[in-house]
Amino acid sequence: MFSTISNEIIIRTAVPTIDNPLDGVTPSISVFGVKFEGAVQLILGGLWALALLILAGYFIWNLMKWGIARNRGHSDDIEEGAAGAKKTGMAFGAAAGASVILGGILALATAAGA
Repeated sequence: MFSTISNEIIIRTAVPTIDNPLDGVTPSISVFGVKFEGAVQLILGGLWALALLILAGYFIWNLMKWGIARNRGHSDDIEEGAAGAKKTGMAFGAAAGASVILGGILALATAAGA
């Protein structure tokens, strides 16, 4: 094991360091123009709203299935409705917080020097 680590260290020190060709480059869609940037924001906002609407509908549907199964005493359907409500609830939370999640990932990548 130690010979592998020492070989790795020797190889890494023997290879000359290469400068990052993308150092200082940041992604930006503004290079394509204001109209394109506005259209992209409009389309992404519409898709995000549509995803939230669909997930909210599925969440309400699963809650309804859960409630109906509880009233009728169907234990298999209770589990199915509860599991579906939990999954769609988490998916809705992730979709609602997508900008925060993606912003955190980009902040970590920036902090790491990527």
